[in-house]
Amino acid sequence: MGLARKSQAQPAANPAAATEASPRMDRFERYLDKFRGPIFTYVVRLVKDEQTAEDIAQETFVRLFRELEGIRDQTASAWLYRVARNLVTDYVRKKKPVTFTVLQGGKVDDDEDGEPLQFEHATRGPAAETVNSELRVMIDQTLDAMSPKFRDVLELVDIQQLTHDEAAEVLGCSVKTVSARLSRAREFFTNRLARRVDLDAPRSLSK
Repeated sequence: MGLARKSQAQPAANPAAATEASPRMDRFERYLDKFRGPIFTYVVRLVKDEQTAEDIAQETFVRLFRELEGIRDQTASAWLYRVARNLVTDYVRKKKPVTFTVLQGGKVDDDEDGEPLQFEHATRGPAAETVNSELRVMIDQTLDAMSPKFRDVLELVDIQQLTHDEAAEVLGCSVKTVSARLSRAREFFTNRLARRVDLDAPRSLSK
């Protein structure tokens, strides 16, 4: 059970306060339902570790909850990906997990006993067969071979389906730069993957 769902089921000590908080929680849950899967998928591809990705995704949504009043629907997607990317950068630089908080009872809480948000693991569920396929491995290896600045833009636009404007906001560059990098990234990706498929094909089919 996700935290947001759990918090709704808990009785409120102050009914008036609960009524006032409901629109905020409803909005947070809407963002959570929409972006929980994509953000986790994005982070796990960057850190290559599901537990670390869960922690970073968790912290991303904690920060969303804290900053909710200042976030507009039009910028929520870019905001979340930018925060997640910055947390990944911090993690990589420190070479150790950062201190994360949890959501508990409809509020941010530092209590370690709080139940964490639930994220779909890439190796579990209906999508597992596709994720673990040989093609998936080749795609991941092709992405890993790319320069980070090109891989980032390809990941955000072609895989995460962000607009060029949103990707520019996440990466801190111009839309023109995003377009230029994306063109080169797509060319590299297509050519590299095509070579991999050709090299891995049976000799009788590759001639």
